[in-house]
Parts: sequence; structure tokens; C-alpha cells
Amino acid sequence: MDVTFFTEVDDNAFKSSDDIPDDSILGGGRFTKDNISELLGCFKSSSSAQTDNLWLLSVSFSETLSIIDDEKLKKIAEHWSEESSWESTNVNEIDLANHLLELKYSYSNSSKRIWVFFE
Repeated sequence: MDVTFFTEVDDNAFKSSDDIPDDSILGGGRFTKDNISELLGCFKSSSSAQTDNLWLLSVSFSETLSIIDDEKLKKIAEHWSEESSWESTNVNEIDLANHLLELKYSYSNSSKRIWVFFE
């Protein structure tokens, strides 16, 4: 499914990714909910589901993402690529690292929470 990472906005009543303001989008890709859950586990973090398609990521995820060293982030991507949700896929750890680096640099210098919208 398509996933969009974005920062907190005033109205979180989203029906599609088109409802997310462009200036709050951090990145995205094709991930399952299990993929994102396992990513959060790699960060020793969590989320709270606001709806079935809208998750609010923990403060610890946002804080860690904003300060983590790029090499450590690449190691997390390597570990993430070995999680069970990727088992029957041809996932590439470099692609995952690039997604995480994009998310990190899009998010840097923000103090807002990160949301995930599944579509």
C-alpha cells in the first residue's frame, strides 16, 4: 500500500493522501503496516492508531530520527530489511536506507510529530 509520512497538521481528517498539505509531506513509499511496525521496533518506538489508515508516531521516533547519525540509520535499515515482513520480497537494504535518509532530512529542524497515512 502507499504510505505517506508527514508532520502534524491542524485537521487530521484525511480521506486520501491528496488531503495532506504538500508542505508537510516528508516522503513515502510502498510499505505494509507490518513493515512500518517493524521499523518502529528497530527504533524501539511505537505509534498510536488514530484510524485504521492514520498512525501517529511516538515522540521518541521523531526525536531519534532528527539526531541519528547517517551510518547508524543505514544500520537500522539493514536490520529492518531482515525483519519477517520482508521475508518473501526482494527488498534492498540500500533502498530502505534511502527512504530513511529522505525522511530524516525532510524532517530535520522540525519539532512537530510525524504521522503515517496508509492508502
